[in-house]
Amino acid sequence: MDTPLRDQRTRRALSAHEVARRVDVHPTSVLRWERRERLPGPEHLRALAGALAVDVSRVASFFDEARTPAPAPAGVRGTGLRALRHEAGVPVRHIAAHLGLHESTVYNWEAGRVRIPDAHLPALARLLGTSEPRLRERLASSPSLPVTPLPPLRRLRRRTGLSQEAVARRVGTTRRRVGAWERGEVPPLWAVRRLAGVYGVQVSQLAGLVGLAAPRLLDPARWSAGDLPEVLATLRAWTGLTQAEVAHRCGLHRTTVRAWENGRAVPSARSRERLERLLGLGPGALLVAYPR
Repeated sequence: MDTPLRDQRTRRALSAHEVARRVDVHPTSVLRWERRERLPGPEHLRALAGALAVDVSRVASFFDEARTPAPAPAGVRGTGLRALRHEAGVPVRHIAAHLGLHESTVYNWEAGRVRIPDAHLPALARLLGTSEPRLRERLASSPSLPVTPLPPLRRLRRRTGLSQEAVARRVGTTRRRVGAWERGEVPPLWAVRRLAGVYGVQVSQLAGLVGLAAPRLLDPARWSAGDLPEVLATLRAWTGLTQAEVAHRCGLHRTTVRAWENGRAVPSARSRERLERLLGLGPGALLVAYPR
């Protein structure tokens, strides 16, 4: 029986070799992905969605079904411990010393960051002057602390399983700057576009999460004939390049790039191919925006 992923490929009359070429992997990897024997990384996930012309979220949900469910958490929730030790008049330092732990561990129990291991409950119950069953009952009935939602950029990063340092390397910045963006500092335009690629989401979606309005022409689906000058200027700005940098990478003079963005000239076929690679576009993507 075909899997949903294989079904998408066969509907488009694509072979595994053709998809592998577009994603830049071995055909065996594509077949293993279709059988969910292996899971692609964030970059391959986005490339695979592009090769099959489907939304990244649909491909991600296909692989999410194959992930091993997380085991039930061991131990008991400790958010009610603070009230219990206050009732018993036992400070944190006594609990930590009695159990042979750091005080920070006890504070982590009380904050709900980690659970209290079952092995510590008998000694903890004795220290608090109660029985282990009663301690479990009191802890289980204590209200949970409100869960603070993760900032959007941190949530996206954790979903991809990347560290701040790994994201910084892929985006071309520092780990400190990535941390600042996750704490609410608005990333520059070029960083938003690169972060969207790393996290496998639409640029407009990520821009909205950080409070930026993405330009209309950032989306290739909204390009029309004659939009080329504005498209090139928009993509360049959101890639973080100057006209001089684009010219240097394409082996041209800056005035040539300026002429493209002013509508006085259009890139040759060779220059267009270089631009598409530089701007992270598929082959021939810019042709839609050329004047008729």
